[in-house]
Amino acid sequence: MDGVGGIIISPTRELAIQIFDELRKVGKHHSISAGLLIGGRKGVGTEKETVGALNILVCTPGRLLQHMDETPNFDCSQLQMLVLDEADRILDMGFAGTLNAILGQIPKERQTMLFSATQTRSVKDLARLSLRDPEYLAVHAESAAATPARLQQTVMIVPLEEKMDVLWSFVKTHLHTKMLVFLSSCKQVKFVHEAFRRLRPGIPLSCLHGRMKQMQRMVTFYKYCEAKHALLFATDVAARGLDFPTVDWVLQVDCPEDVPSYIHRVGRTARYTAAGHSLLFLSPSEQPMLAALEAAKIPVKLIKANKEKVQPVSGALAGLLSKDPDLKYMAQRAFTTYLRSIHVRSDKSIFDVTKLPHAEYAASLGLPTTPRIRFLKRGVKGGKNIQGSDEDVSEKGSDEENDDEDEAERMISEDDQEETTKEANVPAEKKKKSKLDRLFARKNNDVLSSAFDKVRAHDEDDDGEANSDSDEFLTKKRPREQVTSDEFLTKKKVKTDAEEVEGKQMKAKSSGVKILKKNKLKIDPSRAGTHRMVFDDEGVALPPLAALARQSKEVLNAPPGVSNEIAEAANERFKQLKMEMKQRDKEDRLQEKQRLREKRTKLKQKLRAASDDEDDEEDEDGDRSGGSSGSESDGENIKERQRRQFRRTTKEDSSESGSDDSDSDIQPQTKRGKNKSSAGQKHDARDDYPSDIEELSLAEKEALALKLLKMRR
Repeated sequence: MDGVGGIIISPTRELAIQIFDELRKVGKHHSISAGLLIGGRKGVGTEKETVGALNILVCTPGRLLQHMDETPNFDCSQLQMLVLDEADRILDMGFAGTLNAILGQIPKERQTMLFSATQTRSVKDLARLSLRDPEYLAVHAESAAATPARLQQTVMIVPLEEKMDVLWSFVKTHLHTKMLVFLSSCKQVKFVHEAFRRLRPGIPLSCLHGRMKQMQRMVTFYKYCEAKHALLFATDVAARGLDFPTVDWVLQVDCPEDVPSYIHRVGRTARYTAAGHSLLFLSPSEQPMLAALEAAKIPVKLIKANKEKVQPVSGALAGLLSKDPDLKYMAQRAFTTYLRSIHVRSDKSIFDVTKLPHAEYAASLGLPTTPRIRFLKRGVKGGKNIQGSDEDVSEKGSDEENDDEDEAERMISEDDQEETTKEANVPAEKKKKSKLDRLFARKNNDVLSSAFDKVRAHDEDDDGEANSDSDEFLTKKRPREQVTSDEFLTKKKVKTDAEEVEGKQMKAKSSGVKILKKNKLKIDPSRAGTHRMVFDDEGVALPPLAALARQSKEVLNAPPGVSNEIAEAANERFKQLKMEMKQRDKEDRLQEKQRLREKRTKLKQKLRAASDDEDDEEDEDGDRSGGSSGSESDGENIKERQRRQFRRTTKEDSSESGSDDSDSDIQPQTKRGKNKSSAGQKHDARDDYPSDIEELSLAEKEALALKLLKMRR
């Protein structure tokens, strides 16, 4: 119910999270409530519901101002204390608008506390915060140095083109340490991290910059804090306030903007009672930074790199860039953003982009040519733009890299400069070039340059003749009123209004389009695309039947030699098709006969097996009944069996006579005889006699007698 009583503002999200974690440790012994408000997270609606009931808020400037403007019940009228961590950074121009809006919504009667390792003493900044008679408290006010005594600080003069080689060699020789490498821009961090990740130095790699999503930043931050041996590439987003435990080395590959930035960077190591090391790379043009550090009572030691242990890595980077266009683009962006960061810094005695070896630096990154530096103005180095080649890098990306439109108009490339010197005697109106002219003048966009030249030549042609080339690119059409009939190869017939309406109706009908009122066209799905359009010489659509008749007329009206050739070719084609169809029909008939023959054979085998099983069962029944009856019944059963045996034999003979095998009628009887003898059944010779012997012919009786004799023997 007390509302918001204290607000702690931090410039970065990671620092705000660390402050909130410490507040939770000490706040659990008290009855106060606290909350964390940072950007990059979802759940703003949940924050709006509870932000008004919290006593202490740990936040970043942007998210706090968002709740002040959008949350209805958020009231800061009872605020008692305002804390600014890294106050010199929050009072900087980057947060000026946001901080002024926040100060306008909180009461002036409050206690304000500013914390920073490089505290501001600007009267203007203190007046903005409504401070009256502020008190300064310095922990190391009487110390001889502005940095911790346990911090060993070294500086190495390294040419710009050798920085990547020295950095790689240093990492390879310190694999069992925890290192933090600072670079100037996000694009540099991304490129160096990706390049080292592919080269595999043998140590865990990670990167931290402002263009990462909040979840990625938090995962990287906590992972690096927990690691024992790791390498983190970061921008100045990790330079202030963050407490990285047990950092052994802080490497500043790019020179910091000023002395306070240097102090904050090296402050990531030698925390509290721990020891640490720092190494600063300075190019020869940045040596005045040494005097600035000495003036700020920062003890640094100048050392030189051991040339024997330096491992060149530019060749390996060039091989990677040649295989991966995305990595090459990242290298181009790293090159341009580094030069931009040097160009925008105010102290030109230290940071002078004209003294840097651009071509050598591009080669050290693995680039085959030097990207174009588009942000430099005309007049540098005697009126020429500083660039090494014609390769262009598009200026898309972050907000800090977007140029104004006026500045883009003043940009000039080397090609434009050469053309300007060649055309010194040309009038001024022809010297001036538009954006489109510069676009097609680039050598890396020569795909469209030739076509563009054709377009310009076509537009500036005074003869007034139309260019009808089919492969022309972007031709400019003349109005219909200015075109005369003699400019065309064929003259169009002047049609009346009725003929035009009739032609449109016929065309719409054949293409499946319905003409409605007010000249609205509606596609008929049932007919669209079902007819092929045919036009006559005058461009009028013909109905399908008329088109067919027209084609037949063309054949008939053709010269004698041409018509005979067409007829002969058609006859030969028809004969060939007829022969192919006959051959296919013959093959189909043979396949059908074979299929039916196999089907009949299988059916016969099934019927034969079924009839054999039935006869065997009847014979067994007859044997059982014969053993129990008298002599009279034996005679009758024998006669009955003889009849069945004879019928079966004659039936099999008749069926087998129609098949391909001539002697297959003997095999079933032999098989049955073998089956009966093997089954142990009693076989009597009288079973082979038919009951009506008188009805048999003489030849059949002789054959039967021979069988009986053989069986008895």
